[in-house]
Amino acid sequence: MKKFFAFQVLIALFIGALIGHFFPELGQSLRPIGDAFIHLIKMIVVPIVFTTIVIGSSGDGNMKKMGSLGLKTIIWFEFITTLILGLGLLLVNILKPGAGLNLSHLAQKDITQLNESVTKVVDFKTMLVNIIPSNIVDAMAKSDLLAVIFFAILFGAAAGAIGKKSEPAMKFMESVANIMFKLTQMVMVTAPIGVLSLMAASVGQYGIALLIPMAKLIAVVYLGLAIVIFVLFPIIAWFLKISYFKVFRMVWDLFLIAFSTTSTETILPQLMDRMEAYGCSKRVVSFVIPSGLSLNCDGSTLYLSVCSIFLAQAYGIPMDFGQQLIVMGVLVATSKGIAAVPSGSLVVLLATASAVGLPAEGVAIIAGIDRVLDMARTACNTPGHVLACIVVSKWEKEFRQEEWIKTQTEQSSIQA
Repeated sequence: MKKFFAFQVLIALFIGALIGHFFPELGQSLRPIGDAFIHLIKMIVVPIVFTTIVIGSSGDGNMKKMGSLGLKTIIWFEFITTLILGLGLLLVNILKPGAGLNLSHLAQKDITQLNESVTKVVDFKTMLVNIIPSNIVDAMAKSDLLAVIFFAILFGAAAGAIGKKSEPAMKFMESVANIMFKLTQMVMVTAPIGVLSLMAASVGQYGIALLIPMAKLIAVVYLGLAIVIFVLFPIIAWFLKISYFKVFRMVWDLFLIAFSTTSTETILPQLMDRMEAYGCSKRVVSFVIPSGLSLNCDGSTLYLSVCSIFLAQAYGIPMDFGQQLIVMGVLVATSKGIAAVPSGSLVVLLATASAVGLPAEGVAIIAGIDRVLDMARTACNTPGHVLACIVVSKWEKEFRQEEWIKTQTEQSSIQA
């Protein structure tokens, strides 16, 4: 069933690209259908994130276990972020995608709307203050995921601290989470239609011509993301005795959906469900994957490291190794909470450029091809969340794969 669904999504991607290329006006007219699909998913995300993190952070009444889970999750996210930033820095210095590129001849997009968010991202103190919601209902309405996650962690911790008295509330949270998972299954039936519409609209709007002058940057970002997915992650998984490619095949259809919709939110419920079925504990899954939406953006991390140095190369601004490390340090701080900001990666790129003195005009040009880059960097987050969930589950000694293996064996016997 999963393979058939993945095939449907793949066919939808292909048909959508053909429609957008040969009938661009028709492709663009399909945009409302794609947007409706994204809205269907987004209406589910906040309730799922809130309820699952409350369940996960309650720690079954054990605050010590909850503190251990949170600390290990953050350590893993920072470790992966640092590795991927380093990989991006290496690639952009070796391949130099911005060298010899005259940006004055390229069309620029209007990025004035992004400027409103830049102050929040550059000012680290302000960003920390804004994580604390003054009104949780307002934060939920605005889909401010960092604020929702912060409140959910405190709510879960408080529920765990009062023990049995919180049981009615926790049962309610579990019921809401289960309802949201079922609702997601109903919504995902329309995924191929949404994917087709979004792809047709994107290709119809931007076409192929825009990609040619920036082909080298696109190639370097895609190469870097491919290395992350098919080299870096498998090596880490091998050291930790994780069957990476088996797990990747298990979420292949979700990978395609994330690629085509440019939203990790669209696959959140299914990803959590599959990781729990694979053997990760409900407590770990409920905490790691929802918090990873904002804190574990592996694809965006590589994109930001490559594009930041690309701007310096394209404008002929010399940057020695020390200066590049400063840029990476700024990115470590500013890249957290990407998912909580509209056009998040572009906002962070603009914020970083402003902080270190790189031209904002270059960000306006990159914005023209951002959709193409966004597809790949969002898809990269899927295996990143999977690996994080398994690693933390093993670290917490709560990884039980035997039932999944037994289920797979039984399914294979039935098919035979």
